[in-house]
Amino acid sequence: MIEASEISKSFGPTRALDAVSFTVAEGEVVGLLGPNGSGKTTLLRILTGFFPPDAGRATVAGVRLADDPFEVRRRVGYLPERTPLWPEMSVLRFLSLAASVRVPERAARAGRVEAVLRECGLADVAERRIGHLSKGYRQRVGIAQALVGRPHVLVLDEPTAGLDPAQVLELRQLVAALGGRTTVVFSSHILADVASTCDRVVILHRGRLVLAERIDALRREVVRSGEIVLRTRGDHDGLAGLLRDVPGIRLASLSDEGGGVLVARLVLEDPDRSGERLLEEGAAEVARRCVAAGRDVLEVGPRRRTLEDVFVEILGSER
Repeated sequence: MIEASEISKSFGPTRALDAVSFTVAEGEVVGLLGPNGSGKTTLLRILTGFFPPDAGRATVAGVRLADDPFEVRRRVGYLPERTPLWPEMSVLRFLSLAASVRVPERAARAGRVEAVLRECGLADVAERRIGHLSKGYRQRVGIAQALVGRPHVLVLDEPTAGLDPAQVLELRQLVAALGGRTTVVFSSHILADVASTCDRVVILHRGRLVLAERIDALRREVVRSGEIVLRTRGDHDGLAGLLRDVPGIRLASLSDEGGGVLVARLVLEDPDRSGERLLEEGAAEVARRCVAAGRDVLEVGPRRRTLEDVFVEILGSER
């Protein structure tokens, strides 16, 4: 549905995008993730035909951008970061106006407006002025105008920015519900938005693509790369010997925390094996050995990495 190949864009001396390539399959929900200034908005504006890349090529909904950017715009629904709404208009009137632009068949317009009102949970506020709505409802109106033309691709730029936690959850549910029926690409710098709604994540940093991976594959990596943390007292060499040959687990590091407290980190010997049960069994065995040796156990148990840990490691120390 989307194919981007070696997309590059500069603004004066600033390199906003540097040879970015990725694909999005039909019906996928893909999160475009990265810190502020990573090039997310620039990439979305290129894919929606707002301006051309300096180099590279892109195909969106079966149309090459270089061949017919206006046809690409017709096939794409777009919600920019700053939602362009008319506050003095009612929701119904605004969406009817959007339909008059995006739906060529006059007879189909009323039905399209009714459909997006229902789909985006706006039926109860259809007669209210947009300026009187909460930020969450205004975002829903913005998504509804992007959907009224039944686009092949829906592009959302930071759709949860400025929303309260309840509104964020509602918007995530709405985006997730669109998956499978509409190809969705949305940008965010909030990992939880992407992890809870997307099939796949594309991560940009300083204009470069650093990862394009399915969320379920990342979750499996999180489980595989978990570790056991042990805090105890005693001598260094004795503890190292005690932790030797724990089934499926190896000692990764052993450090002195101060005050006579030692901290041991143990990881899976075979990272390709599913780690959840092995980590729990390994933690139990470590605890048994320490108790049998008369050692004080201050803390022991699995520490599972999070997707946030993976994200930070991918980007390195730079935020």
